[in-house]
Amino acid sequence: MQVSPSHSQRQLVSGKVGWGWRQATYPISANFGIAGILMLLVAISKLVRTNEPSFLAIAGLLLLVGFLVGIYAAKSVVEVCRQNADYEFSQWQVIVITSYWLVLLVASSNYSVTVGQYFVAIWWVLPAAIFTGISSALMLRSTKSKLATANSLQPLEVTNADSLNVVTYSDQTVLVSPSSLAQQPRQFNSLVLILLGLFFWTMLDFPSWVRAIAAIVCTMAGLTGFFTWQAQLRSPEKILHLRFSGLWGVGAEYAIDLRPFSRLSVVKLQEANGELSWMQLTGGNSEITLPLAMTMLTGQIKEESSDNDPLGQTLREEFHLAKQETESDSLGLAHVLLPQGAGILAGTAFTIIGILILLIFPFTTQLVGSVIAWLGVCIVSPAIARFVLKLVATNSLQSDHPNYPQNHLQSWEIGTAILLISAFLAIQTTSKTSTLVTLNQSLPLFTLICGWLSIGVGICIFAFVRRTPLWNNNY
Repeated sequence: MQVSPSHSQRQLVSGKVGWGWRQATYPISANFGIAGILMLLVAISKLVRTNEPSFLAIAGLLLLVGFLVGIYAAKSVVEVCRQNADYEFSQWQVIVITSYWLVLLVASSNYSVTVGQYFVAIWWVLPAAIFTGISSALMLRSTKSKLATANSLQPLEVTNADSLNVVTYSDQTVLVSPSSLAQQPRQFNSLVLILLGLFFWTMLDFPSWVRAIAAIVCTMAGLTGFFTWQAQLRSPEKILHLRFSGLWGVGAEYAIDLRPFSRLSVVKLQEANGELSWMQLTGGNSEITLPLAMTMLTGQIKEESSDNDPLGQTLREEFHLAKQETESDSLGLAHVLLPQGAGILAGTAFTIIGILILLIFPFTTQLVGSVIAWLGVCIVSPAIARFVLKLVATNSLQSDHPNYPQNHLQSWEIGTAILLISAFLAIQTTSKTSTLVTLNQSLPLFTLICGWLSIGVGICIFAFVRRTPLWNNNY
């Protein structure tokens, strides 16, 4: 994982940071390749119908440029896999993506419906070509790596997707995280899903309700899946620092003081025959249940005789915690089952309500306003989901937010501003003869926003239930 600037001079003592990174590039290459070819086929098929050589010429130029950009971008993908880090967009990438987004909005608003559709098709050629270029570069690199390893008679690097990395540094800090093979393909596949959500909305010729639901489900699944996690163990300070990376409020950090805790317990649910279990830090009068995303991701909690428990073993050794394995009924685990069940129920309710809104009520398919609304919903949904989860699961630990400067806008504030801009544009483009007529004509966009927002909040709640620690006072 990435090393914070304050610890940039520390030395690696044991472990391997990017264990399995070569294997991780194989599914990443396949994911980018499939998505790129799909987007390219749909876009080219629409452009061929125009019989306009100029459109095809522009698409060909963008195809070449995007392919070269993808080959260059593949280097950063490989580096992220080697470091087993969370992917962070550089400043120039943010500028280019933002500029490209604004060009799409401005051009689409000034063209007729037919020409606008063709322009959108041309616009998708570039990201499709970038994905294809990344896939090709990763595939070529993987082939060269295999040949070099075979010629040198060295054993291939083999790791399991369900293994954990344990890395020790010279400042007595220990990092526990999934291997590169376990989390990097998921991270980059989620990035593809985010873009595919917008692609489904703007390019597919399916019924509008199908496109709307497919777009927001793909987008939010990608947004919540675009994360990495690590547990940083600082034994001198007795601090367990849990970090979940993510975009737009999806990420979270928890600093847990382990001095009040003496045991690390594995508690299994009797009614589930031990198939459901939780890892808990237990002290004299309190306990903290670790997130399911960490303890169930690798399936390391198995039989009592199993020692294949890197996370639990490292925690016990570094913080001198006693080992305890118990079974409890649903009443004894009420402080865990109730908040997690309430979160799942809330997520289900929001998702169903959002789907019903998009199925029952009419909504707009106008490109510019809906694309702006799509972005605003993506940015706002995580903040609303955290607020709802805190209401239904009051014993959830609050994330430790960094100290932002006073002039720094939080993601939900930016998302709210984007949604207000979308609503303002909807009102401005409708009839100005009557307030009632204006509201009636702008309702379809508000319906789309409500439906997307409800589904987005529901999916985010599902994700946060698995990533949020729970605390409980025994007395």
